[in-house]
Amino acid sequence: MARKPMDIDRFAMDESAHTGGWIVSYADMMTIILTFFILLLSISTIAQTKYELLVQAFTGEKAGNLMEVKEKIDKVIEEQRLGGEISTKMDKDGLVIEFSNALLFQSGDANLKQGAETVFGPIERHLVDDLEPHYGLVIEGYTDDVPISNSRYASNWELSSSRAIHVMERLHDAGLDSRRISVKGYANTRPATDVDISDPGELSKLSPEELETVRAANRRVIIRVDALDLDVLKRVGITTGAKIERLQEAIENENVEKTNELKPFEMPDVKDAVKP
Repeated sequence: MARKPMDIDRFAMDESAHTGGWIVSYADMMTIILTFFILLLSISTIAQTKYELLVQAFTGEKAGNLMEVKEKIDKVIEEQRLGGEISTKMDKDGLVIEFSNALLFQSGDANLKQGAETVFGPIERHLVDDLEPHYGLVIEGYTDDVPISNSRYASNWELSSSRAIHVMERLHDAGLDSRRISVKGYANTRPATDVDISDPGELSKLSPEELETVRAANRRVIIRVDALDLDVLKRVGITTGAKIERLQEAIENENVEKTNELKPFEMPDVKDAVKP
């Protein structure tokens, strides 16, 4: 007996029941992603130096002179052939100037060496005379792991802090407003290399030559330069160029205008996407 042909139509799905349903899920996913990024933006902070670059990108006007000061300091380093003792770089927080302790200080002492005066003096003048008044300086002192205990310093914490304070006093005496300066002492708790000098286990793996190289890298003073927050400048009474505030207002106003131009999100009509 001949077999009856299979009725394929029985297994066919109703296309109209499913076509277009993905749009709802897609819209939900995009809404969640948008909310997530808005949340990230609301809890994030923008470094003032990056903010200056943003200002320049929006308005075309230069908001600061940090790069110019870096170039002048780099020229001093090159002229005095101090590339192995002083380095500069720009990072996410601004300008970083790093001095080796061997260049500035005698072992166990926080006073500048006599030979360091000719080195630190030109850099000091650029920081005092050339930096615009809305920049602040953070001076950080570091030591190696060798304990110190003498009549002047009871620990490496005191020594690192005293060195940072001494540099701060030099800058203040040269004319830099002390309200723009802060100091930090880290002793040996912030390693400059991949080797953690606060961990005796890691140091025991090094040869005497490697150990001295690591310790020398950690004996340093760092000056960090970044733009102070406008609220801080107003609170301490430091006047800034009106251009900075004007540029900030320009960005905020432009953002408000762009926000007002945004149209509310419209959910597509799923019915329209369903095929008859």
